[in-house]
Amino acid sequence: MSVAPVRHRRRIVAASMMSAIVATPFAVITIPAVASAADGSLVSSETVWRYSADGSDPARGADDRLVWTTEDYDDSAWRSAPGAFGAKNGSATPNLGAAFPVETVLPLWLDEDAATRVDVPTYHFRTEVSLSEAELADIDALTGSVTYDDAVQIFVNGTKVAGLDDARVESAAEDRRNVTYAGSSGDAPETSTFEVPASVLVAGTNTVAVALYQNRASSSDVYLDLASLVPAGAESGEGASSTITDLVLGVGADESKRTLNWYSDTDSAQVAQFAPASAMTGDRFPTSVTTVQARGARTTSGEFSRKATLQGLRENTEYVYRVGGGDSWSAVQRFRTRSFEGDFTFLFVGDPQIGGSGDRKRDEAGWIDTLNVAQAANPTTEMIFSAGDQVEEAANESHYDSFLAPRQLRSVPLVVTNGNHDVGSKAYEQHFNVPDNDPAAGAASSGSSSGGDYWFLYKDVLFVNLNSNSRDYAAHNSFMQRVVAEQGPKARWKVLAFHHSIYSVAAHTTASDILDRRENMPAMISELGFDLVLQGHDHSYTRSFLVKDGRLADGSEKKGQREVVADPGEVLYVTANSSSGSKYYSVQTPSAWFASVVNQERVRNYSVVDVTDDAITVKTVRSQRAGDSTPVNSVVDEVTLRQR
Repeated sequence: MSVAPVRHRRRIVAASMMSAIVATPFAVITIPAVASAADGSLVSSETVWRYSADGSDPARGADDRLVWTTEDYDDSAWRSAPGAFGAKNGSATPNLGAAFPVETVLPLWLDEDAATRVDVPTYHFRTEVSLSEAELADIDALTGSVTYDDAVQIFVNGTKVAGLDDARVESAAEDRRNVTYAGSSGDAPETSTFEVPASVLVAGTNTVAVALYQNRASSSDVYLDLASLVPAGAESGEGASSTITDLVLGVGADESKRTLNWYSDTDSAQVAQFAPASAMTGDRFPTSVTTVQARGARTTSGEFSRKATLQGLRENTEYVYRVGGGDSWSAVQRFRTRSFEGDFTFLFVGDPQIGGSGDRKRDEAGWIDTLNVAQAANPTTEMIFSAGDQVEEAANESHYDSFLAPRQLRSVPLVVTNGNHDVGSKAYEQHFNVPDNDPAAGAASSGSSSGGDYWFLYKDVLFVNLNSNSRDYAAHNSFMQRVVAEQGPKARWKVLAFHHSIYSVAAHTTASDILDRRENMPAMISELGFDLVLQGHDHSYTRSFLVKDGRLADGSEKKGQREVVADPGEVLYVTANSSSGSKYYSVQTPSAWFASVVNQERVRNYSVVDVTDDAITVKTVRSQRAGDSTPVNSVVDEVTLRQR
């Protein structure tokens, strides 16, 4: 059979294998030894699947909800057909667009004749692939590509290997996860890649199972095309040609360092090279460069993450850099260091959450525009500090494509925060290279999630960044105590950041997990002498009164006061609104005791943070107009924090 191409922006790792052959209605597939032949895939758009489309739970009556994903499950009563699968408004010839052909039409409604039609919540699919012991020994992983609408979970031999846009599935009660609504109502199906580690594969028959979720009871369409599942060996060789993507410049452990992170589609040895821009001759990269060997590993999307740290940078110098190796290099990029002492400015941005609106390209455009507006107004900014939720779906590489699209992310160092939409995949750790990360503090909750608390010094500020997805307060506190004890004496100011705002007034303000953090975090924050806390998550702007030990520090402080003077232990908390416009939450408790300034105009914001020896000023402005009287870069709120 012919193997359908992967409809994704990336080239999947080249591994040596033969074209797959569908052998039975169960799609039992055999391949020759992986090391012996050309590229191929174990499944394609033409693979025959057994599937259930009546809205029933395939594990009904069983103790284990995943019994239907294992080899022994009896699916003989299910239908059998090849993909791709889809439905659109109940049409016999569904049209989801030229890029999304439908081979097998799915029933859209539970009861087509009902007065009020209700969509099938979840469809279930099963197929099988076969590997010999020799083939399995040569496989490091399987890399897959799936196009879906609205959400999927993918299992191999009973183990979940991918969850795409499945946050609502995981938050549902255990006995409802097989049949529920989930995902987001995007304009078109999304394509993402995933990895099946060799550890879940067996010699012989391997069962592949997919749960396809509808977004809501009145959704107009649904789609599934598992287009490829490619065996990949552990090495593709030093001489392999590579495509470099996902390059991002990160903040270093101090102002003389920068980190780099990028993806490669082959596992070849790669480096980062940098030199003063003055050494460039026209467009030719300098011949005298500093070369840094990159480290990395295979990603969950089937590529290879590469990390490198540039050290020994000189102040007030423009640098050029590139990454790759051999004849495969990224475009040449530039960044400029500033003075290593004295005043500085950085940008603080709330939840880009690309894909959160259901229209990824619109979110991307808003995100790019905010950074363009912000940099034009603040050309000497020295960092871009994100409050977290960089993407909507933790493992969705198209969302990362859009998040990483702004050119500023290759020239101004980025500071990332682990948000609740980032944490569910290793993709967050694979896309970003953060300094002085402690994986045991704010630890990942599973082998497939991301975690860790980290810190860095920049001029006279100690920045500490927590993975607030973890509510292991003892571990967070131990980390902060150690870092403040060791690094605090070097700093004039201490700034803390975490995603889940504990002092905001929108949709999450009374959520049980936020109340728990609000109860447990402030006392240690005050005790350790943090001055400013930067937060996200609530997609609405809130500036707090000064807070000490979880209580109002000074009852005489007035709402919206332009300058506040903090005694020891008194902390200013700022929660950012959306920087991309992907999602906004309405204000719920505008009179909350901690809220000094509240703003929700449903326009994109960013904050300019000016740091001097005497003060930190946070000025929050609009990156899009909210009316004739509030143009771009008009001020939402401005506050200057001083220490007594």
